[in-house]
Amino acid sequence: MIDFSPDGFGILLTIHSEHGTLHGRLALLPGTRGLVVLAHDKRSLDARDDVLAGIFRHAGLSTLSVDLLSAQEEHFPDVHNNVPLLAKRLLEFLDLIKNRMLLGEIENQPLGLFAANATSPVVVRVAALRDHDIAAIVCRGGLIDLAGMLYLRSLESPLLLLVEETDTQHIASSRRAMQEVPCRKELKLIPEIGFDYATSSGFEISAREAAQWFAKHFDSRPNQCYRT
Repeated sequence: MIDFSPDGFGILLTIHSEHGTLHGRLALLPGTRGLVVLAHDKRSLDARDDVLAGIFRHAGLSTLSVDLLSAQEEHFPDVHNNVPLLAKRLLEFLDLIKNRMLLGEIENQPLGLFAANATSPVVVRVAALRDHDIAAIVCRGGLIDLAGMLYLRSLESPLLLLVEETDTQHIASSRRAMQEVPCRKELKLIPEIGFDYATSSGFEISAREAAQWFAKHFDSRPNQCYRT
């Protein structure tokens, strides 16, 4: 069951899963360049990505922030690394958006996926499953190889991977994974973000790089809703 209801701050999306309710908030802009979906692996929106969504909207991009785990599931062991489960739920949110586009309730527009850390392999897998239908992906950190080799090798959506320059382990694993990706791809090193993201040059740089990546690839393709 999926609920789709407007409120004063955007449009609330609710998916009722087997272990509780999943939430999303859709913020649509008039004349938007495209819609960026920010995927979270916790019930409460990550504060960094909440700020990031505002930066995307300032760049003329609509946003949809979604929680892929219910409150109860946050206490389940290792559920944050359950890529198949989280990918299934992200696909459900995308299906909801697609249906609203087909009904004419939402303007047809390019779609992009943004993730950080544990949800990075999730968006890579989802984009690979949707073939050409995702216009661009940005991952900040995380191990994209956990998406699965099959999905890496079949990915066609342009991929930007942002990794902190001090994280030598993730840099090495990211470079190995990027060798398996056939699509247009870039790996960029950013300064360490740290806990105080509000004053972090790394966060500011990553936000700017992500917004530019989405805008560039949204502008290069016609507005269209992704296929089933």
